[in-house]
Amino acid sequence: MSMNTRLLLITFLCVFSIGQCIAQTWYTGKDNFRQAIFQDSILSDYNYQAEKDIVNVTETDIHPGEGFRPSLSLDIANRNNRENKKYPVYRQNQTGTITKAGYVEKTVWGVVWGYGNSSNFHALLLRAGNPDPYGYHIPELQYSIITVAEGDTIFHAPWNTLSSPYINPETDYNRIHVVPVNGGYEIFIGKERECRIGICHDDRLFGSSAGVYIGSGAKIKMKNWSLSPVEYIERKVFLTADKLYEYLNISTNEIEGFYEPLQSVSASDNIRLGGNYQLAAISTQQYILLLYVNGAQRFQDQWETGMIKAILKPTGLVNIFNVTWFDAEHKPLKDGVKAVILSNHIISIYFDKEGVILKWAQTGNKKEFDTPFHYSMYRDILYNTTLIPSFFISSL
Repeated sequence: MSMNTRLLLITFLCVFSIGQCIAQTWYTGKDNFRQAIFQDSILSDYNYQAEKDIVNVTETDIHPGEGFRPSLSLDIANRNNRENKKYPVYRQNQTGTITKAGYVEKTVWGVVWGYGNSSNFHALLLRAGNPDPYGYHIPELQYSIITVAEGDTIFHAPWNTLSSPYINPETDYNRIHVVPVNGGYEIFIGKERECRIGICHDDRLFGSSAGVYIGSGAKIKMKNWSLSPVEYIERKVFLTADKLYEYLNISTNEIEGFYEPLQSVSASDNIRLGGNYQLAAISTQQYILLLYVNGAQRFQDQWETGMIKAILKPTGLVNIFNVTWFDAEHKPLKDGVKAVILSNHIISIYFDKEGVILKWAQTGNKKEFDTPFHYSMYRDILYNTTLIPSFFISSL
């Protein structure tokens, strides 16, 4: 059975937890093909249904657009993972009769995160290594790192074999770590991250759930689930669309406002703009922030109004700024990136290494509101550190 077929057969089983980090609630229950138990802080989940993989996930309380990603660690074992052994799986026909559908030799299990539904998630998938009839080789597992987005599967790592003395063979527990890094997630195995598996080259969160993957015929044991939020300003919605329009409607700062794309010049055919970005400028004590409003064409689904597109930091020279620019994939560019803000309210950003110049002109348009908005109320929002990282706080 192909990987795409297996992924389309995943059953979404998500329940909610109380709190963010400690109290986790998992699906538990029993039917003809499955038994899931959470007892003594150990999750046991058995899947005997043929050609149907499932997940058991819990709410992390880390949501897309809030500027955080989950850092995960857990101990996971597959009891149906012995070399040269096959495990029975079953099928139910239309009359309700259950029959044996065959055997699975290398059952698949793993970890999922950023889980929105069965068509949108990241996963590390594991299965048994190659048989060793003499018992001489180093313990090994086979692994694959994938992202499923809108039902399409992206393979960051196809099925590879990993050999390491830090792997516990067959049915023992292995400690897995999923660590957010710039532009994705780095994955390790071992108590102290001794063995690096690889990188998921996709930093999106499709949803706020994470958990374990139980392939057809697998018997999963999981314990020591640990999760913590890691701040990730590239994915931060600095201001929601409503708050952004409300604030700019009453702002008296000449730089602040909406900016329309004016010109783009590129000296390289290999560089392309991710869209005709409409931006909004917000001034703080330390920076000028350019927030995304609309216009993304490449990776459009990854951008929300209010996300940070660029950070402009004064250089000490009048109207010249050092820039951190977040590209279409939210990856930061700052080497050789400068900005100039002219008195006619034109913002120019120069990418020296890429040979690109981008310009925006302030529109001057303000959105009208039916209800009055008070600046003092907005200041209270700005100073709420749960919404904005401390180094962006300012007195506007």
